[in-house]
Amino acid sequence: MIFNFILSTGIALKTVTAMNFEIQMFKDKDFVYIDYVAKVKDTGEIFDTTIEEEAKKANIYSNNVKYEPKLVILGEHSIISGLEEAIYQMNAGEEKEVEIPPEKAYGKKDPTKVRIVSLGDLKKRGVNPYPNMMVRFTDGSVATVKSVTGGRVVLDFNHPLADKTVIYKVKVVKVLQDEKDKVKAVLEKWLGKNNADKFGIELGEDKKNLKITVPKDYYKVEDFQLVIYMLARDIINYVLPESVVSFIENFQKDTFS
Repeated sequence: MIFNFILSTGIALKTVTAMNFEIQMFKDKDFVYIDYVAKVKDTGEIFDTTIEEEAKKANIYSNNVKYEPKLVILGEHSIISGLEEAIYQMNAGEEKEVEIPPEKAYGKKDPTKVRIVSLGDLKKRGVNPYPNMMVRFTDGSVATVKSVTGGRVVLDFNHPLADKTVIYKVKVVKVLQDEKDKVKAVLEKWLGKNNADKFGIELGEDKKNLKITVPKDYYKVEDFQLVIYMLARDIINYVLPESVVSFIENFQKDTFS
């Protein structure tokens, strides 16, 4: 069966596949893994995907990207709002095509974010700009070079997809229910799967105490205390709000060998 409907937010949804399941929409703090292919509505250009085969077909494949289902913690707002709102209306195993207007995607273009800078100033920073080049600044901001003329460079700090309506073909491939699985997902989010597998997880029966054993590889990692803070914050905010989270470092003779 195929259904079409529009959310009150104006986001158009089309169910691509549907199954015989009870309606049980997602809620805040649900841990959902999604696969998706994202394209610009006007041109059909695919600009992002979690699927390796689709990336290669669209000529956007990168060796630096790990193609796998993406974790979305609902309510965390880690993805564009239109996509997150659509996922709330889905179920496990469901696939939908979601049309998202600029206001719910990458925003409308803001003319105040288009600036003119000196070509000389950029060259002093080791940047030789050319049209459509992406420039990342030390404050984390990113700009697109629009033009280079007469010693002046026009930089656009708007998102490259600002003003664009985008379409996501999205599928909910997995939903986590168990608290320990969610804790591990948080570890993977911050540390990567291979590193997260090295950490021990022990959750008390009353779910009031969570102990995470830190592998010795991390004992001397710079700024790891900040990572611990972020891990504990996410675990308490999204998984175990009443739990005390402890990170355990065990020192013994072979620790120093």
